[in-house]
Amino acid sequence: MQSSVINRIVDGYFKLLEFILFVCMAGMVITVFGNVVLRYGFNSGILVSEELSRFLFIWMTFIGAVVVLREHGHLGMDTVIKMLPLNGAKVAKAISDVLVIVCCVFLIAGTWEQHEVNMGNLSPVMMVPLEYVYSVAYISGISMMVITAVSLVSTFLPGARDPRQSLFVDAEEEAALNSIDAAAGKSDT
Repeated sequence: MQSSVINRIVDGYFKLLEFILFVCMAGMVITVFGNVVLRYGFNSGILVSEELSRFLFIWMTFIGAVVVLREHGHLGMDTVIKMLPLNGAKVAKAISDVLVIVCCVFLIAGTWEQHEVNMGNLSPVMMVPLEYVYSVAYISGISMMVITAVSLVSTFLPGARDPRQSLFVDAEEEAALNSIDAAAGKSDT
């Protein structure tokens, strides 16, 4: 019961992040396309178009990194981990997770240290404090830290997934591996 409530909350949070991604992409398309149409068709433009689309791109990049981390979609190299014994693979994954958490701490701490400076710096066109743009680093850093901490803890729980099983195989690579396995099976008979 309790885990289903937690799963719904987590799923809702990621639906919210995906909606923010949609809003950022739609905002970028509308402002840039609208600016192009106005410039060529009416010899005018949207003054905030470039700056707003740049800010939306920053938010989209940081939020997108969180969503992709949850889906194990980041680039990775697991060749060494696949050659390790189970305990060695777990230790290597734990070291990797700890390093990611440390990077997230640095991201959050660096954004916090720049908070006062960025609140005083206004964007040239929109005249909003740049901290509103860079505050996405808090959301991204905290979210990625929680995802990685859960991954770290779950590595050592009973019945945990074998870290040597690849998280990074895409559909094309999986199809190629299956066809190689199928061909090897036919040649054995």
